[in-house]
Amino acid sequence: MTINIIHLPEREDRFILLQRELELQNISSFKIWNGIIDEQSTVKGISLAHKQIVQYAKNSKLPSILIAEDDIKFTDQGAFDFFLKSIPNVFDLYLGGIIWGEIREDNSVTDFSGIMLYLIHERFYDAFLDISKSYHLDRSLKNKGRFIVCNPMVAIQHNGLSDNSKRMMNYEVYLKGKKLYRRG
Repeated sequence: MTINIIHLPEREDRFILLQRELELQNISSFKIWNGIIDEQSTVKGISLAHKQIVQYAKNSKLPSILIAEDDIKFTDQGAFDFFLKSIPNVFDLYLGGIIWGEIREDNSVTDFSGIMLYLIHERFYDAFLDISKSYHLDRSLKNKGRFIVCNPMVAIQHNGLSDNSKRMMNYEVYLKGKKLYRRG
């Protein structure tokens, strides 16, 4: 399955990390999409960057499309394969991990933050594309579909400068209590 990755070309630091992640996971089928910068609203640029890929999938009549952000950090070797082998039968979004949100016993979540890796089903394309560009995309999805989180989670975000918040982030503080994929 091809992974569609959003990347700002000027973020060479992220591209180096991304290349390492792709190599460690043996991912050879990927497409890099340019991120979108909106001078008035970072949130709008991020939303448009994700939506360009979903619109492509809809126009191409794809049954689903896999999307990642360039700051993705897989939790261990083999995590990507585990994610693909664990795709649920019914979902609107299948998330590789989340930074914030309460994961239920059935691995569903209704309100979350973190879209560093997700598979979106075609039945959810229109709902996703209709989300306002003025608010954080992940937070705007609250209660809008069936969202399943991979258990254990396979993807988090690399610590570092966030294009969203424009500050240095340490995402590890958000991972307490969450199950992460580890080999063996």
